[in-house]
Amino acid sequence: MTNNAPADPQHPRGTARDRGFPKPIGPRRYATRPSGRPVLVCAGDSITHGAMTPNWVTRVADSLAPTTDTVNAGFAGDLAWNLLSRLDDIIACRPSVVTVLIGTNDALAQISPSWSDGYMKAQHLPQRPTAQSYEDNLRQIVHRLRTETTAAVALMSLPPLGGATKGRWHDHLAPYNAIVQTVATEAGVPVLPVHDRIAELITDQPPTPWDGTKKLMAATLAQRFLLRRSWEAIARRHGFATTTDGVHLNVAAAAQIAALVEQFATTVLETGRAGAS
Repeated sequence: MTNNAPADPQHPRGTARDRGFPKPIGPRRYATRPSGRPVLVCAGDSITHGAMTPNWVTRVADSLAPTTDTVNAGFAGDLAWNLLSRLDDIIACRPSVVTVLIGTNDALAQISPSWSDGYMKAQHLPQRPTAQSYEDNLRQIVHRLRTETTAAVALMSLPPLGGATKGRWHDHLAPYNAIVQTVATEAGVPVLPVHDRIAELITDQPPTPWDGTKKLMAATLAQRFLLRRSWEAIARRHGFATTTDGVHLNVAAAAQIAALVEQFATTVLETGRAGAS
């Protein structure tokens, strides 16, 4: 996933329902102006950031306001190593709830040497990403959140790649979702079933399978920000039921994540229990 996407005109980066900023922003800015209300931090990559995909964090913030602040700690292009590296900013928000959706870029880095080379250069990684490095970094993320905050933490399974529920891309992603489950089980935190919920929207495999390249990402950006097409129109044009470009989500898929996060956060904040169905 690219890390230099233009800002979405529907995603003004202001703090969640606090002091005149109507939308979620990043944790560093929020930590300088805390409100004293409970704080939900949504951590992840571009799927959470919401410039190249419908902004589900804003939808959650709208639902939880005005009693809870929502912070968008998604950053386009991030692998688990990058999220771990910026975890201090998230901890500084003193969150009540943290959701973590990270790993799609780790999986993409394994598609080909060109993907891996791109991440090494753009994300300044200390080593080439592997499934093992993903597991190690994810385990450290959860450990720090559990020991350095009082937040209820939930991991999220990774959404399907290529709009497919079987075949090459399903098999490619499966080990990473297995890692999410393993780390969560070890730490005693829940996994919000993002993959399964989005997979339910896929009734047919794409007529033209995703080719595993970035070319549809560039086409999506052009259609969205130059031609002003809707996310749904772009997804249909590319033949996907849940993504616009094989990786980033359309409105229906993003809504599934919003519903799961809203349910988890509401349960925690209202009852003090960290659970999700």
